Amino acid sequence: MSSESNGRKPDSQEPGPSSGPGTRASARAPSAWGATRDALASVHNLEALLRSPSVLYRTIRDLLPELRASAGVLRETFGRASGGDEALAGAGVYGLGRAEELERLLDATALADEERDDLADRAGVLADELEASADLLALLDRASDPVPTEVQIELVLRGTARPSGGARGRELAVRFDAPSPDCTVYADPYVLGSLLSLLIARVDATGAPGVIVRASCDEAIAAFEVRAPGPGDATLPEIVARVLPAIPPADAAIRRVALDVGARLDLGERHAELQLPRHIG
Repeated sequence: MSSESNGRKPDSQEPGPSSGPGTRASARAPSAWGATRDALASVHNLEALLRSPSVLYRTIRDLLPELRASAGVLRETFGRASGGDEALAGAGVYGLGRAEELERLLDATALADEERDDLADRAGVLADELEASADLLALLDRASDPVPTEVQIELVLRGTARPSGGARGRELAVRFDAPSPDCTVYADPYVLGSLLSLLIARVDATGAPGVIVRASCDEAIAAFEVRAPGPGDATLPEIVARVLPAIPPADAAIRRVALDVGARLDLGERHAELQLPRHIG
């Protein structure tokens, strides 16, 4: 789920957003998702252009027709999802609202009625919110038809330090407490890693001074706890991760994904616990 090639998973590991109820092609057809990812990248590029003093304003104005086409692609993507179930519709409606806000930003850019830095700030916020919305659609699509395999818990934990947006979002210090010795769980690593990343962003959004991800295993269950750090957590290994904003429809998506993969979820105000069977059968 990235606008960048660095750190991308193979095609079979990187679904696109759902194309609507009853349609599953997007999860296995990255080419269908490419236009949306290109549109997301163009919003990030708009921020960079606005911030660059070496880019003349008329150059940005010349790019506005292309940017408006990108906004139209995003409207179409989120509009299709807005007719789905509660979780899909929530992500779709929110994303559609952000796409409409993008069109208003482009109008303001054309008129040059705000300072460039102010326009760039608006573009940066919108780019991350749009990316987060698209990531929810992609995760919901994949979770409804996962590709499970035996995966090591520590690899899943460390994978959350490489969020879908690559260099997108903001840096966040995350401490990990992995099981020792390491153990495995039968799960789709894309789905599980993305779910944990959402939980990390959710705890971070509470204003916590950091985030702890603790994993444990017994013979039957793999458990994950995501919460704010406590007094004894300062010595745990730390990774600088990047997270996208915790947008309002994320909670419904988290619950739907947990249900789809057979996980037990305890979603508190400042913490979350996730349990899922280590093996099938």
